[in-house]
Amino acid sequence: MDYLLSISLQDLDKVVYLRKRLSLLVGYLRDLSMYCWIEEFTSKDRQIFLWQSVNRDRTTLKEIRLELSRVLAAFISEIEEPELVRKIIQQKFQFAYTPEVKQIEQYAQKIIKKRQQSNWKNTDQLTKQIASFLKVERNFAIDGYARFRLEGRKKVLAQCIQEAIESYLLDKEYKEFIQLLKYFVSVQSSKISLVHVIHQGKKQFHLLKADGKPLRLKEIDGVCEEMMDHTVSHEDYIVSTLLSIAPERVVLHTKLPEENVIRTLLQIFEGRIIVCDGCNECGISLNFPGDA
Repeated sequence: MDYLLSISLQDLDKVVYLRKRLSLLVGYLRDLSMYCWIEEFTSKDRQIFLWQSVNRDRTTLKEIRLELSRVLAAFISEIEEPELVRKIIQQKFQFAYTPEVKQIEQYAQKIIKKRQQSNWKNTDQLTKQIASFLKVERNFAIDGYARFRLEGRKKVLAQCIQEAIESYLLDKEYKEFIQLLKYFVSVQSSKISLVHVIHQGKKQFHLLKADGKPLRLKEIDGVCEEMMDHTVSHEDYIVSTLLSIAPERVVLHTKLPEENVIRTLLQIFEGRIIVCDGCNECGISLNFPGDA
């Protein structure tokens, strides 16, 4: 069973990586008493890997073909598809590879990886598709196959890219809004030196003054309230309140530092906020009535 596997010489790193993967497969199959080897040569602008086997048992040949297809599918998923994603993004935006395109590409790769982890059948289906191809064809141009034979996967990649663009734009809008609020804090006159923010989760907050007594506000600054009308998150009351008083220092007490509202507070009040997870020095307890 012989196959001519080829790839462009434009990217030598790809050639080296493919050589390594095929060599590892040869060693793996030999350990299983399946005798294969590869010969390598150059033809014009392509690197050719001649895959050969002395096995003649039909079952063994089928297993070898499946293992070879699995390696080729992994190579396409790991190496060829990221380039395909970049080209789709560039075509969609119709301009060169800019920092913005690079960021969208990173978003897309995360989404694609997440989908692959949640649905392992993606690579498995590609393996079967390649195995079916190799059953009737002996020449396999890896980059050409990835570019012209994967219409179904291209549609999935296009969906991931669209999702990545939407996520990127939302995050960009959010970051711009955070910068606006940070600027607002920097120019606002502080109305109090220290505020303790007690976060109990499930959108429950308590504000305490430095002496531990509840902080009561009669009203929120109208400008700040207007700004908060445009927030992406509706957990904005605590943010609006803190913006209106612009404390010099904020001590945030929380057991859930990864919640979105907490991360927002940390960004807005960067430089004047610290997180306390229940230390004794503050004299503030996180155990409020009703806590489980």
